[in-house]
Amino acid sequence: MSLAKMPVFFLDLQTTGAKPETAFILEMAYGDLISSPISFLVEQPPEHEIPRRIQMITGVTKKDLENATPFPEVMKGLIHFIRSLGHEGNALCVIHFSQFEKPFLKSAFEAIGMEVPFMIIDTHDIAKRLLPNLPTRGIKGLSGYFGYDSGELKRSASHVEATKAIWVKLAEMLDEKEITNLEELQNWLIETPKVSRTKYEYPLPKEIRLKLPDCPGIYRMLNYKGEVLYVGKATSLKSRVNSYFRGQKNRDPRKLEMLTMTVDLRVTTCDTPLESALMETDEIKKLNPRYNISLKKGHRALAFFNRNFDSVNSTDDDEHTIGPFSGSLVFEAMIALNTWLKTSYKDGELPPEKFFFEELDPQMIKDGFTLFCERHNFIPKKFESMRAIVAQAILWQRQFELLEIEEDAEEDADNELPEIKVLLTPEDLADKFERHFTRIGRAYMRARKINRMLNSNVIYHIFEDSSYKLTVRNGAVSKTFESTPVDTLNTWKEHSIETYDRMTVLLTELERVRTAGGDYEVTYTN
Repeated sequence: MSLAKMPVFFLDLQTTGAKPETAFILEMAYGDLISSPISFLVEQPPEHEIPRRIQMITGVTKKDLENATPFPEVMKGLIHFIRSLGHEGNALCVIHFSQFEKPFLKSAFEAIGMEVPFMIIDTHDIAKRLLPNLPTRGIKGLSGYFGYDSGELKRSASHVEATKAIWVKLAEMLDEKEITNLEELQNWLIETPKVSRTKYEYPLPKEIRLKLPDCPGIYRMLNYKGEVLYVGKATSLKSRVNSYFRGQKNRDPRKLEMLTMTVDLRVTTCDTPLESALMETDEIKKLNPRYNISLKKGHRALAFFNRNFDSVNSTDDDEHTIGPFSGSLVFEAMIALNTWLKTSYKDGELPPEKFFFEELDPQMIKDGFTLFCERHNFIPKKFESMRAIVAQAILWQRQFELLEIEEDAEEDADNELPEIKVLLTPEDLADKFERHFTRIGRAYMRARKINRMLNSNVIYHIFEDSSYKLTVRNGAVSKTFESTPVDTLNTWKEHSIETYDRMTVLLTELERVRTAGGDYEVTYTN
């Protein structure tokens, strides 16, 4: 009999931490080979908050737990399920990387006065012996390697389905080794040592990447089902793609996971790196590849402010004319500063704790602002006007010639709040004020350039004897050059984050042309 036909069930836990001494089961899912998994969100003890990091990993929020199932009922359901399979007493449970689940299961059954009533088969343990040189044997990478569309894999039910797919494929590999029952599997695990990796072995055939052209373009990494996992740009397709497969030390686990699933490539060549960068941003929006982070549309929206920066809107209108910005986040700390100065600073009140997107000592924030003003001979009252804050930021931006166009990923760096508090000094806080002023100035000047770029003609020179031309009309970029100016007003009523990213990428790449020794000129058509 094949191991794949052996009666087993599958289980996965999500928890609020790493150890049962300090954490609790958050979600449990289990199921057999045929039916869909049964899943429970587990009611948490009173006053126990789900750590923010766990919410991000699992997607489970406090609101999701409003209808959670009490722990005793969850355990009762699991025991009933095991009995319904008809092999109580010799039940076999398949778990991927059971080192994590085992202590929580032991603690859970002890809480109801029982020992764990099943034996565990660990698919990760088996994979380490069968596939020692695979770049990763995590559940997402391994299931993707076997052709299972694992998706985001945040919740327990999806982990159970992925473990099923892994078990079936591993059982087939074990069958080929004539390991067909539990006793043979146990003996094989004892007799077969875990092998350290000697080198990474990738499913993508080596000849595919070695035959890539040595020219600019974009590349798409594909899995077994032809799904695009990642889109990237390259100055040299051959060099860039092959760089993913060099070396083994200090490799990014997320990239190794992606490469474990990648079985094919699809490339598009371009004349210049600038054109490949423009194609990349549009292709990412179109395909939404799971392993891309920057330039994805997601839930991002543009932001436009009114003249006083006390109102923001997602589209420009008669009132909200200052923008576009890739969100209001870049201004939030300075808006908080402005509000504090206008409402409570003169009365001696301290600023709010989360002034810079993290909990800080309010007195330290005030001392830092005082030092900031002393450094630059500012009177605090000056910044009771948000327009004065922006004006000073623009002045600094121009004065220090910090007119670089940066990727949105840097602008939005404060999206994730720090988990660890760091002891800061007033000097550190004064530096923070300076950086936030600089960021506002950079964002404001970028918005002005982007507005002007919406309708423009671009000529850029990479080498002395090379000249390339682009036409930008209403935010769309074309290689069909139109030198005649057009009477077109810059407006964002018909545009969203796609156009913003495209114009930002264009400006970024033009600056890179200049940095690399080339040059460019832009003619604005309105």
